[in-house]
Amino acid sequence: MAWIYQLTNFLIGTCLASHACVVCDRFDTGDFIWGRSRCDFCLTKLTLVDELPILSYCFLHGKCRYCQRSISVKLPLIEFLGGLAYLKIDFSQMTGIATAIVIFCLLLAAISDYDRLEFHLAMIFPALLLTLLRFKHLFKLQLGDLIELIPILLVLLFYTMQKKLGSGDLIIYLILAFFFTPHFANLVFLFGSFLLLFQFFLKRKTWSLQKQIAFVPYIFVGLIIQLLLQ
Repeated sequence: MAWIYQLTNFLIGTCLASHACVVCDRFDTGDFIWGRSRCDFCLTKLTLVDELPILSYCFLHGKCRYCQRSISVKLPLIEFLGGLAYLKIDFSQMTGIATAIVIFCLLLAAISDYDRLEFHLAMIFPALLLTLLRFKHLFKLQLGDLIELIPILLVLLFYTMQKKLGSGDLIIYLILAFFFTPHFANLVFLFGSFLLLFQFFLKRKTWSLQKQIAFVPYIFVGLIIQLLLQ
């Protein structure tokens, strides 16, 4: 019966990821809570069938039902990644619910960073708050945790001060390190870095070293990998 539990989690994750896209699109206007979803091109309000994560994209062949304009493949990809991120979350425990909120906040940051090369601090504020509520765990850090935490933290701080790394990346590292563990955060950043290097290798002829790169999406995929490996 474990597959039913994981399938349910996957569907929940796809729905949350779909809503995360809406939040990012309408964050500046603030109508992402009560406003109905609509086509970005013809502005026609969508039905519930049109909003089914992944499935609606497949059934409609990647096009709007009303204006037939192509929908970016980015949307079902984000929904799929969201499903994977929530695959092993235990929603019956408060810790699992808190983890789900942190994941959602980081997904918002990843989508916004991908689209705009920045994200608003309000997007990750709930994750920061939950991390602060676990502040007492700082006093339980072992010597090994500090050895893993301090060098990486100093490196990220140095590059942030040199403006070679966004301050958002540093904040996300702190959230991961203190909400989970420094070891967990280091592995997430390691996976994210490998993915970035891999894509750079594939597109090295078109990428410029001077080009600003959105790193948070790679961090989020690294988070998914680490969550699945736990």
